[in-house]
Amino acid sequence: MKPAQNVGKTTKFKRCAMQLSAQEFLQQTGLDESLAPGQIKFRHHRREKAGASYTMVYDWKTDPNKIRVEVRPGLNGLMPEGRDLAKHALWLQAETFAELDLTKSKTAH
Repeated sequence: MKPAQNVGKTTKFKRCAMQLSAQEFLQQTGLDESLAPGQIKFRHHRREKAGASYTMVYDWKTDPNKIRVEVRPGLNGLMPEGRDLAKHALWLQAETFAELDLTKSKTAH
């Protein structure tokens, strides 16, 4: 067995800025309809296995300068707490989201 060569070393990654419109961002994250500023939409994804169903939350209301797309366990659109969270699949127990910062896209021409 060969010892690991990179143990204890850190790797720096360059930030890569991706230019997307709001419509492209929503399409890439699975929303096939329009979302207007001030709206929140929910898309429920039912699965046969217990604890594997989830809700995609498309939020352009909480922060008008960002569109946030979040995966939440369960079908009610709320993030469960404590023991209730443990009933869901492991990949759903961590906060999972993507955001599009609209302030940067407005100033970059």
